[in-house]
Amino acid sequence: FSPRANRDRAPAVPMQPLVDPAGWTAGELAASDNWIYELTDTDIGDIRAAVSAVENSGREIKDLRREDFVLPNFARGLRDVRDELLNGRGFVLIRGVPAADFSLKQSAIAYWGLSTHLGRVVSQNGKGHLLGHVRDVGRDYGDANTRGYSTSAHMGFHVDRCDHVGLFCLQPSKSGGESRIASAVTLHNEILARRPDLMEELVKDFYWSWVGEAPPDSEPWYTMPVFSFEDGYLCVRGVSSQIYKSRDIPGVPPFTEKQIEALDFFKQVVEEIAFDMEFRQGDIQFLHNHVTLHSRRGFEDWPEPERKRHLLRFWIRDEGCRPIPA
Repeated sequence: FSPRANRDRAPAVPMQPLVDPAGWTAGELAASDNWIYELTDTDIGDIRAAVSAVENSGREIKDLRREDFVLPNFARGLRDVRDELLNGRGFVLIRGVPAADFSLKQSAIAYWGLSTHLGRVVSQNGKGHLLGHVRDVGRDYGDANTRGYSTSAHMGFHVDRCDHVGLFCLQPSKSGGESRIASAVTLHNEILARRPDLMEELVKDFYWSWVGEAPPDSEPWYTMPVFSFEDGYLCVRGVSSQIYKSRDIPGVPPFTEKQIEALDFFKQVVEEIAFDMEFRQGDIQFLHNHVTLHSRRGFEDWPEPERKRHLLRFWIRDEGCRPIPA
């Protein structure tokens, strides 16, 4: 692993090309694996010892703080990971967590403990769940209130409502299911260069569905541009099912022809620039949501229940994050 060398950044301004270290291409990632943090034996020893200490303490996983998950050596590596999320490429893949040797509870302890070194774990759905299980439970992605993580379907490029999202692979699928990522900076610049008229639409407000998880006393929708700007920084939402499911909500106006064209072009270009990332058992992917879009290819699962694709997911709040809209 090596942090991104080019950290050039200029204030982000609507309808102007972006200069940001989170701008990268799929070709760059394919040419080098320096975005992968391979754990050393010392790092793994730190993780094993920290997990054992937590188990012996009897503390609840949800109550763990950074000081409860002591990593004498790997803590320095996690500082580099967080810096890369905030000031570099906007993502890191950590490889080599000994998930095959851990029980589900031990894996959750390890994952929570590592995440506390990046920020604070926050709720990721309307039920207040902190630890999410990403696996196919047979739900229909076409349903207005179904989120894609409970299906095996291909998912559109999107971001989650947090600063960093983490995925820990406990069990990969039989085939497919690759994680796909794209630089929002590169995507913005491509769309602006090729179709500035459509970029003008994407920096205006769209309606988004809460997918059945609206906060109390809130409408079932909210408004936000696809590309937002705050204090000289970019913040992106994706063009995913949440934007299309808003059309079925009473009171939401229909899309204009120009909006439809802009959304379609966004989806076309993001596919052109995306990078497919393999998930192996023990991999943890951390993404900085405001600059890194993600999706997933559809997958075929194993027939045996114990072998079915299973990821753990955290949403993380980082107080040192780039400025974002309210």
